[in-house]
Amino acid sequence: MSNFSVEVRSGEPFEKALRRFSSKLRKNGILQDLKRRRFYTKPSVQKKIDRQKSIRRHQKAIRLAK
Repeated sequence: MSNFSVEVRSGEPFEKALRRFSSKLRKNGILQDLKRRRFYTKPSVQKKIDRQKSIRRHQKAIRLAK
């Protein structure tokens, strides 16, 4: 995990800095990674999940190509 921070600029509301911080988290995929690591998934189950995600991505690409 990478440690990073967001500095609150002078005259900037805290909420805006918090929004920048949360968008950085989203872009780096840290929250998604934490949620994924919350519970252990067996390798066989992970393969099944990955296969299903791949199929969905493929079907979406076909749908958008039409």
